[in-house]
Amino acid sequence: MINSFNSKFFTKNRERLAGKLPDCLIVVTANCMMQKSADEPYQFRQDSSFWYLTGINEPDVVLVIDTKEGESTLLLPEQNQYQKEWDGEIDKIHLKKISGIDKFETRTNLEVILKRAKNAGLQICQLSPMPDRVEPYGFMSNPARKLLEQEINKIESKPKDVRLEMAKTRQIKQSEEIELIQKAIDITGESLDELKQNIQNYKNEAELQRDLLIKFLEKGSDGHMFDPIVASGKNSATIHYKQNNATIKKNELILMDVGAKTGMYGADISRTWSVGDPTKRQKDVFDAVLKVHKNSLSRYKPGMTLKEEQDNVNKDLSKEYKKLKISDRQLPNGISHFLGVDTHDAGDYRSPLEIGSVLTVEPGIYLPDEGIGVRIEDIVLITKNGAQILSSKIDQNL
Repeated sequence: MINSFNSKFFTKNRERLAGKLPDCLIVVTANCMMQKSADEPYQFRQDSSFWYLTGINEPDVVLVIDTKEGESTLLLPEQNQYQKEWDGEIDKIHLKKISGIDKFETRTNLEVILKRAKNAGLQICQLSPMPDRVEPYGFMSNPARKLLEQEINKIESKPKDVRLEMAKTRQIKQSEEIELIQKAIDITGESLDELKQNIQNYKNEAELQRDLLIKFLEKGSDGHMFDPIVASGKNSATIHYKQNNATIKKNELILMDVGAKTGMYGADISRTWSVGDPTKRQKDVFDAVLKVHKNSLSRYKPGMTLKEEQDNVNKDLSKEYKKLKISDRQLPNGISHFLGVDTHDAGDYRSPLEIGSVLTVEPGIYLPDEGIGVRIEDIVLITKNGAQILSSKIDQNL
């Protein structure tokens, strides 16, 4: 995995978060491993906020930040002999080099640390856990935060939830982050442009997805930032279609929602292509989305809110629906989401946008009865002058 950051980046992130929370003890856990089958785990993916504060990719480690003293400590899990032999012992020297943290204790000392902090008058803070089952997505959450909360509750029954402070910290991107996001965008764009040149030769969505991954890897990325969407024909009208195995037919549209990953950062780009000459109806729908898309891009600037822009886009779409003789409806997805360590990244979605925010802009029209789905998605960086379109080099044409 690409890692372009030194310990100063993670130290600065901790300092930025601590600055929002004086006289606090912030406790953040790494994810734990999840069972895949019998004695095999799924590939480990670190908790995004824990990684953002430490750069560490080990499971079961706990970060403790004393914002009064300006001191960070890593609590390491005790490993059994099997883990040491098969997975290797945790390397403190390596962890220090990555994170910039040189104070270590064992995970079992958490209770003592919490008691000491509470007696000193510090407020105990945590990132509150998600529900066991996360709706409407229907998947189970990683249990690490819940297990940590159970330990904290032995000492502090009502720890302060600092997810919003964490989200606001992660929302404002630093130059190192923007550089990696831009690299992922460029790889995504180059790969898409190369695929589009040969779009008529693909017989199946799976072939297209396979070649996309090959191109991502050949160009130096770590693969996909998220499970790609390669949706042809009627599948393009399903917003989060994931089967990617249908036959591609002539005179159908293909909707690609994809992004290369570089390190922990990636792209999120949507393009809609025609296989052969588009029908007049397909072109009219595409042109309507492109018009709404360009109008939306022109409005992004510091101080605007995403709710305002969602309302603006729905008004623009209503005008296009009328021209297309489609019943009026709301855009089924949010017009924007933050992009960063997560594809749908942490940020304050209710407050005015600030300089340094990176977001997607992704209007679409989805007509299942007609087998037509069109989405165009680009990425913008909020600047003092408005918005810089980071994906401007990627062909938008049908």
